Amino acid sequence: MQENDPNRKKSRRRIPFLVRATFAGIAIALTSLWALSVSYDISAEELLQFFIGSVLMIAGVLVLAALLVAVIKLPGIIVRRIRGKD
Repeated sequence: MQENDPNRKKSRRRIPFLVRATFAGIAIALTSLWALSVSYDISAEELLQFFIGSVLMIAGVLVLAALLVAVIKLPGIIVRRIRGKD
């Protein structure tokens, strides 16, 4: 079958792009951490503490961002509901 054949079914990707990109990013991050730990002779305990600290920092930033959006959007939503404009 040729590539330009109109009767040819397009193959579907089984894994969506964002999922593949997320897995690739995680794999790159883990490989980078492994390379750093090998090259600088970092212990597993220090590496684990760094990883936990990074995850907690990212989670904190996400929570603060969600709270900031809520603080900005909530007054407008309340005013619209009071005025009766949905």
